[in-house]
Amino acid sequence: MSICSIQEECGGCPQLRKPLEAQRNAKIEWVQRTLGIPVSGITTSPKTEGYRARIDLTPNTEGRLSFRSRRSHNPVVVDSCPVARPEINAVIAKLPKVDRSIERIAFRSNGSHVVLHAVSRKHKQDNARRWLESLPDIGATLALNGRSIKEPAFTKIQIAGVEHHFSPATFYQVNLEVNALLVADALNHIRDVKAEAVLDLFAGAGNFSLPLAAEGIRTTMIEAHPTAAKDARRTSKLHSIDVDIRTGRAEDFHAGDAFFDTAILDPPRKGAGSVIEQVLVTRPKAVIMVSCNPSTLSGDLKRAHKHGYTMQRIHLYEMFPHTDHVEAMGILTRASV
Repeated sequence: MSICSIQEECGGCPQLRKPLEAQRNAKIEWVQRTLGIPVSGITTSPKTEGYRARIDLTPNTEGRLSFRSRRSHNPVVVDSCPVARPEINAVIAKLPKVDRSIERIAFRSNGSHVVLHAVSRKHKQDNARRWLESLPDIGATLALNGRSIKEPAFTKIQIAGVEHHFSPATFYQVNLEVNALLVADALNHIRDVKAEAVLDLFAGAGNFSLPLAAEGIRTTMIEAHPTAAKDARRTSKLHSIDVDIRTGRAEDFHAGDAFFDTAILDPPRKGAGSVIEQVLVTRPKAVIMVSCNPSTLSGDLKRAHKHGYTMQRIHLYEMFPHTDHVEAMGILTRASV
């Protein structure tokens, strides 16, 4: 029996009826088949229900919050989502019908406190603000189009000893517990290769970079999203972390733009693409590859092989239980000559 009454309509958790062990085994087989290398294991999620720390909902014509059906994009009304964290569901339950000026609402949790980030079109922004300001106490900090309404709407999350302050529109991983384990493993890989200088491409707000730099490792991070880069600067200043933060497209990096002996690449679903060749031409000790799409990772590994780098094995992280998605991390190293 499914734990979700709208699973068939919503389609967001297509594996929900399948036993967890079967889900995990299927993902291991899929990744091994796609990449042609062994999976060393899978780090399972401590929470398989109530794990999502971010969800986006859209009001329907009646002002009721809804998911969009994956196949038709029809609204599917959500009173409570079994995979959303309990504190998010508690806020949803307190919300009245949403004003027509609001296009969508993101609910963002740090594990205890929720930020409600509403998005509206510019010409409807005043109405949206008035609606938000009229809300009773719903147990959340409010933001509109990236800006706080009454009090600072940062989501504060501890990652590897660094407290990040994420703005309302800044990306962070939906599974807080698994992300903490992923970052810890990445830091251990960096320590194992005795990295002296690290380049972090597609760096976000410093998920990997800031804990590394906090340890005294020379770190250069490059991120295209200006708000994420701004958040990284704010966090680094707050903790007096010395890190080189650059706002720019990771895809535009060229060999020689930064000194490094080890790199981290955590690209979006489309993969790293040709920038991996710019990284490898400098012959780093190792490259930590993080991927949410084995298909595009396969293409990245083929590019790496042309430069003499291979990945011997890969490890999986159950970032998204009950879905078809999987997070993976492996290390590219150069064959000894």
